[in-house]
Amino acid sequence: MAKAAPSRPAGPRPWAYWPFRLIGIALTVLIFNQAVYAGQFLAGDFGALAQHRDNANYAGFALLADLVAAVLLRWPGRGPVWPALTCLGMFVVVGLQIGLGYARVLAVHVPLGVALITGTVVLLVWAWRPKPGERVPFSGRGGPAASR
Repeated sequence: MAKAAPSRPAGPRPWAYWPFRLIGIALTVLIFNQAVYAGQFLAGDFGALAQHRDNANYAGFALLADLVAAVLLRWPGRGPVWPALTCLGMFVVVGLQIGLGYARVLAVHVPLGVALITGTVVLLVWAWRPKPGERVPFSGRGGPAASR
Protein backbone atom coordinates (compact mmCIF):
# COMPACT_ATOMS: atom_id res chain seq x y z
CA MET A 1 0.00 0.00 0.00
CA ALA A 2 1.39 3.42 -0.99
CA LYS A 3 1.84 6.15 1.58
CA ALA A 4 -0.57 9.05 1.35
CA ALA A 5 1.03 12.36 0.46
CA PRO A 6 1.13 14.79 3.38
CA SER A 7 -1.74 17.23 3.12
CA ARG A 8 -1.14 20.95 3.07
CA PRO A 9 -2.76 23.16 5.67
CA ALA A 10 -6.12 24.50 4.56
CA GLY A 11 -5.47 28.09 5.62
CA PRO A 12 -4.02 30.97 3.62
CA ARG A 13 -0.37 30.88 2.64
CA PRO A 14 1.61 33.52 4.58
CA TRP A 15 3.69 34.64 1.55
CA ALA A 16 0.52 35.69 -0.26
CA TYR A 17 -0.09 38.58 2.15
CA TRP A 18 3.24 40.34 1.51
CA PRO A 19 2.55 41.81 -1.95
CA PHE A 20 -0.86 42.99 -0.72
CA ARG A 21 0.71 44.55 2.38
CA LEU A 22 3.54 46.34 0.57
CA ILE A 23 1.40 47.69 -2.26
CA GLY A 24 -1.18 48.68 0.35
CA ILE A 25 1.39 50.90 2.07
CA ALA A 26 2.17 52.72 -1.18
CA LEU A 27 -1.54 53.03 -1.97
CA THR A 28 -2.30 54.48 1.45
CA VAL A 29 0.45 57.09 1.11
CA LEU A 30 -0.83 58.08 -2.34
CA ILE A 31 -4.44 58.31 -1.14
CA PHE A 32 -3.48 60.44 1.87
CA ASN A 33 -1.43 62.69 -0.43
CA GLN A 34 -4.64 63.39 -2.34
CA ALA A 35 -6.04 65.14 0.73
CA VAL A 36 -2.77 67.02 1.22
CA TYR A 37 -2.74 68.30 -2.37
CA ALA A 38 -6.41 69.27 -2.18
CA GLY A 39 -5.74 71.18 1.03
CA GLN A 40 -2.76 72.96 -0.53
CA PHE A 41 -4.92 73.95 -3.49
CA LEU A 42 -7.63 75.31 -1.19
CA ALA A 43 -4.94 77.26 0.70
CA GLY A 44 -4.00 79.06 -2.51
CA ASP A 45 -1.25 76.92 -4.04
CA PHE A 46 -2.79 76.49 -7.49
CA GLY A 47 0.06 74.23 -8.66
CA ALA A 48 -1.16 71.65 -6.15
CA LEU A 49 -4.21 71.01 -8.35
CA ALA A 50 -1.92 69.52 -11.02
CA GLN A 51 -0.25 67.39 -8.33
CA HIS A 52 -3.70 66.31 -7.13
CA ARG A 53 -4.64 65.33 -10.69
CA ASP A 54 -1.41 63.42 -11.36
CA ASN A 55 -1.47 61.69 -7.99
CA ALA A 56 -5.03 60.51 -8.68
CA ASN A 57 -3.71 58.61 -11.68
CA TYR A 58 -0.86 57.13 -9.63
CA ALA A 59 -3.32 56.09 -6.92
CA GLY A 60 -5.50 54.44 -9.55
CA PHE A 61 -2.55 52.43 -10.86
CA ALA A 62 -1.53 51.49 -7.30
CA LEU A 63 -5.09 50.35 -6.60
CA LEU A 64 -5.00 48.25 -9.76
CA ALA A 65 -1.73 46.68 -8.54
CA ASP A 66 -3.34 46.08 -5.14
CA LEU A 67 -6.25 44.39 -6.92
CA VAL A 68 -3.80 42.04 -8.66
CA ALA A 69 -2.13 41.34 -5.29
CA ALA A 70 -5.56 40.66 -3.73
CA VAL A 71 -6.40 38.21 -6.52
CA LEU A 72 -3.06 36.46 -5.92
CA LEU A 73 -3.88 36.42 -2.22
CA ARG A 74 -7.03 34.48 -3.07
CA TRP A 75 -5.70 32.35 -5.95
CA PRO A 76 -3.21 30.67 -5.32
CA GLY A 77 -2.77 32.10 -1.81
CA ARG A 78 -6.02 30.62 -0.43
CA GLY A 79 -6.88 33.86 1.34
CA PRO A 80 -10.32 35.47 1.55
CA VAL A 81 -12.04 36.83 -1.54
CA TRP A 82 -13.39 40.04 0.02
CA PRO A 83 -10.13 42.05 -0.35
CA ALA A 84 -10.19 41.44 -4.12
CA LEU A 85 -13.85 42.47 -4.34
CA THR A 86 -13.18 45.52 -2.18
CA CYS A 87 -10.22 46.56 -4.36
CA LEU A 88 -12.33 46.09 -7.49
CA GLY A 89 -15.09 48.28 -6.05
CA MET A 90 -12.59 50.91 -4.95
CA PHE A 91 -10.99 50.89 -8.40
CA VAL A 92 -14.38 51.68 -9.94
CA VAL A 93 -14.93 54.40 -7.33
CA VAL A 94 -11.52 55.95 -8.13
CA GLY A 95 -12.53 56.18 -11.79
CA LEU A 96 -15.79 57.84 -10.75
CA GLN A 97 -13.86 60.09 -8.38
CA ILE A 98 -11.53 61.27 -11.14
CA GLY A 99 -14.50 62.05 -13.39
CA LEU A 100 -16.27 63.95 -10.62
CA GLY A 101 -13.11 65.94 -9.92
CA TYR A 102 -12.75 67.00 -13.55
CA ALA A 103 -16.45 67.93 -13.60
CA ARG A 104 -15.95 69.94 -10.37
CA VAL A 105 -18.79 68.11 -8.58
CA LEU A 106 -17.18 68.75 -5.20
CA ALA A 107 -20.32 67.94 -3.19
CA VAL A 108 -19.77 64.28 -4.14
CA HIS A 109 -16.02 64.36 -4.87
CA VAL A 110 -14.95 65.31 -1.34
CA PRO A 111 -17.07 62.80 0.65
CA LEU A 112 -16.17 60.07 -1.84
CA GLY A 113 -12.50 60.91 -1.28
CA VAL A 114 -12.98 60.52 2.47
CA ALA A 115 -14.63 57.14 1.85
CA LEU A 116 -11.67 56.06 -0.29
CA ILE A 117 -9.22 57.06 2.42
CA THR A 118 -11.25 55.11 4.98
CA GLY A 119 -11.46 52.03 2.77
CA THR A 120 -7.74 52.12 2.08
CA VAL A 121 -6.89 52.34 5.78
CA VAL A 122 -9.28 49.48 6.62
CA LEU A 123 -7.62 47.29 3.97
CA LEU A 124 -4.14 48.19 5.21
CA VAL A 125 -4.98 47.51 8.87
CA TRP A 126 -6.54 44.17 7.95
CA ALA A 127 -3.53 43.23 5.82
CA TRP A 128 -1.08 43.81 8.67
CA ARG A 129 -3.08 42.12 11.43
CA PRO A 130 -1.72 38.68 12.37
CA LYS A 131 -3.53 35.92 10.53
CA PRO A 132 -4.46 32.47 11.89
CA GLY A 133 -1.44 30.21 11.69
CA GLU A 134 0.95 33.09 11.02
CA ARG A 135 4.04 33.15 13.20
CA VAL A 136 4.13 36.30 15.32
CA PRO A 137 7.56 36.89 16.92
CA PHE A 138 6.16 38.78 19.91
CA SER A 139 2.49 38.82 20.76
CA GLY A 140 2.79 40.91 23.92
CA ARG A 141 1.37 38.14 26.10
CA GLY A 142 3.33 35.74 28.25
CA GLY A 143 6.76 36.90 27.09
CA PRO A 144 9.78 37.55 29.30
CA ALA A 145 8.56 41.05 30.18
CA ALA A 146 5.20 39.69 31.36
CA SER A 147 6.82 37.50 34.03
CA ARG A 148 8.46 40.43 35.83
